[in-house]
Amino acid sequence: MKNSKLKDKVSADQYDHVWVKDTWGWDTPDEFIRSQGRNLRPRIRYALKIADLSAGMNVLDVGCGRGEVVLFCARHGIDALGVDYSKEAVSIAHKAKATYDSEQQNRMKFICDDIEKIELNESFDRIFMLDLIEHLHDWELSNLFKVCGRLLKPNGYLVIHTLPNKWLYDITYRRMLRLFMPWLPANPRTEKEMSIHINEMTLTHLALIVDEAGFGSRIWLKDLIVEQALWHKKQKREDFLGRAYAFFANPIIGTLYKILAKTPLRLLIVNEIFALAWKEKQNPNIKVPSAFTERFIIKLINYFS
Repeated sequence: MKNSKLKDKVSADQYDHVWVKDTWGWDTPDEFIRSQGRNLRPRIRYALKIADLSAGMNVLDVGCGRGEVVLFCARHGIDALGVDYSKEAVSIAHKAKATYDSEQQNRMKFICDDIEKIELNESFDRIFMLDLIEHLHDWELSNLFKVCGRLLKPNGYLVIHTLPNKWLYDITYRRMLRLFMPWLPANPRTEKEMSIHINEMTLTHLALIVDEAGFGSRIWLKDLIVEQALWHKKQKREDFLGRAYAFFANPIIGTLYKILAKTPLRLLIVNEIFALAWKEKQNPNIKVPSAFTERFIIKLINYFS
C-alpha cells in the first residue's frame, strides 16, 4: 500500500448531530434509546449473522457509532466494548445503555477515543469494523489492522462492512445510468458524505489492504438495497436517496434487482461489501460464502495490476 503523503484524518467534529440525522433518519436518538437500539438496519443484522456469535464471547466494535452491536451482544450474554471518537454517537450509546438492567450493563462498555490511543490488555473473539473503512485513509487502515491483529484471539476474526461499492458509483451510475438519464445528479452523495467518505472501496482495493495487513480473508457483495429501502419506509425522504429507496421498495423492481444481483452483474449493481478476515497463519472454522465471482475478479484484476 503506497502512500507518498499521509493525509489528515477526518475530524471527529464531522460526526455531529447532522451526521446522526443523515445516517439514521427516522430512527432518531430518542427512538433509538426508547427501543434500546433494537431497530437494527439490514446490514447490521447481516453482520451479526455472519459473526456467528455465542454467549461467553468477548467482542470489540471499532467505530461503534450508537452502539447497536454492543447492545445486541449484551442482550445475548456476550461481553462487548464499543469504541468511537464521535462524542455525539457515544453519548447516544451511553443513554441507550442506561435503559438496560445492571447485569446487561456490566457486559457493555463504551469509550470515546481513537482505538490506537487506548491500552487494551484483553483479546477478542470478534472485532467488528462496520461502516468504518470508507472513513479512513489507507495509512490509517494499515495502523488499524495492526492493532486488530494484536487484539484478536488466535481463532477469532474481523467482521467488516463498507459501502459504497465504488464500481457501482463510478461505472454503473456515472458512465451508464447518467448516459441515458442525464438529469440525474452528477454525484448522488451529499456534501456530508463527500467530506467523510474519503476512501470508498472497490473489492480489489479492500482485498489488497487486508492482504498487506497479513490477514487471510473472504470478501463478497451482499444485495441489501431492497431490505434497506423497506427499513427506511417510515421516513419520507425527498432527496435522491429517498427516491432511490422508493424505487427499490416496489415489489416488481425489487424482485428483478434480486435476480440480477445473483448474476455477475452483481459487481456493478450491489452496493454493500462484506468481509471476514483472520490472521493469515490461523485457520479458524469460519462459514463463508463461496463468492466465486468476487474471488475471480479480485484475482484477475490484481494479476494484471
